[in-house]
Amino acid sequence: RDMREALQRRHDFFAENGISAAALAENPQLIEPLLNSQMSALLSTANSRPCGGVFLILDATVKPQSENAATAKAGVFIKKTQPVSTAALAVKSYCLRGPASVAREHGVELLGQWKMEYELDGHEYFLSVLQTARENPDLPLSRLYYWTSRVRFTGNSEEGLLLCVPLRLEDGTVFGLCGIEISDRMFKQLYSPKESAYREVFALAAPSQGPEIFAGRGLIAGNSYLTRNNLTSPLSPLEPLSGFSMLSGGGQSYGGLSESLRLYPSGSPYEGEEWTAALLMPGQALEEAVRGSSPYLYIIISVLLLLSVAASVLISRRYLRPINHMLDRVRSDAVEGDAVSGLQEIDELFDVIAGRARRHKEELAELERSRREAESRYEQIQADISRITEAKKEDIDMDGYRLFIESLHTLTPREREIFELYLDGYSTRDVLERTGFSERTLKFHNGNIYSKLGVPNRKKLLQFAAIMKNDPAAEK
Repeated sequence: RDMREALQRRHDFFAENGISAAALAENPQLIEPLLNSQMSALLSTANSRPCGGVFLILDATVKPQSENAATAKAGVFIKKTQPVSTAALAVKSYCLRGPASVAREHGVELLGQWKMEYELDGHEYFLSVLQTARENPDLPLSRLYYWTSRVRFTGNSEEGLLLCVPLRLEDGTVFGLCGIEISDRMFKQLYSPKESAYREVFALAAPSQGPEIFAGRGLIAGNSYLTRNNLTSPLSPLEPLSGFSMLSGGGQSYGGLSESLRLYPSGSPYEGEEWTAALLMPGQALEEAVRGSSPYLYIIISVLLLLSVAASVLISRRYLRPINHMLDRVRSDAVEGDAVSGLQEIDELFDVIAGRARRHKEELAELERSRREAESRYEQIQADISRITEAKKEDIDMDGYRLFIESLHTLTPREREIFELYLDGYSTRDVLERTGFSERTLKFHNGNIYSKLGVPNRKKLLQFAAIMKNDPAAEK
């Protein structure tokens, strides 16, 4: 609900300031007010969700003339001190990126590494995600989110994975990214095996390609010596050992269980990217355990892996299935009736979509009725004009009218432009606004037009013009 309301506020913001989202980079004075309007949604997400922080990055900078304008991007980064806590009172949020005045207005303290803007030199994912979203305007945002590999913002105290979602308005304009950070610290707190029971076991989530796992680009939770110093190199497969996968990297071997992760749904531009989750331990320790008590170790690792799979299935059934069911109904235009997800947030969203669909149909019906009425009135007016024109011909100077018609070709292109505006019913003020002329210049052109067409004033010109519009023999 917070993100839906924030999207509407973004749409209203651009409308109220009279610019399109695509023109934001040309209006740097509007960047800080825009970020200020999004702070409440960012803080709400940071304080109510398990994450290391939340971010918003605009495809614009407050200093477009600076030397680093090509890589500097305006935005906000809210960093949390206790990312795994879901209790609002236990979470302390700080500002790592963003305008200081905006942070102060919302009661957020600045971190010591605070900077006004992001420096995204070397962060290729930013432009890549924007470009992908712009190339796929018909895909929903549920198909355009992207998980980065391990990255670190300049000045951030730790690395992490970023879940990036394009900032896109209803008209399809993409003007930035927002999302959450899964920090290195948060991943360790969530997934490190209990040190006293599984001292040498560690968890790993990283990009992969076939059997090769790029450990240095992912996150690792477990023994600090194992995870920090020895796993910067890719892990390549070795011969399995008693049903366990064996991997080597950085001159060391590791063994355990691994499972492919599906991070993207079908139809996503990123669905071909592979990730792997694994529970591993040093190869020598695994060999010793297999020789000594292999059934016991296999049971321990299997239980841990099964628990992870069970949690994924539970989350899928609880959240993803209702969402997909609702989206299927929306795609099939079956938005009438009661919500069926069983989740309050999803039901509320479903109600909003159903209400908008009903209003849309009603508005279309009203527009169609208005169109028919307008066509009927137009036809009646045209008939009245024709009758009035025929009647007026008897009251006008026909010699003057013929001279008026025969002299139209003598008008210059600029004079013809002004004449056509008068012909379409525009007032003098309207003509000044549309042409950008000064009053003096317009008077000069008016004098030329009256002289060439043989009329004393605009009243006579409009009288002849009204007859001409309904005279089949006149020049159009």
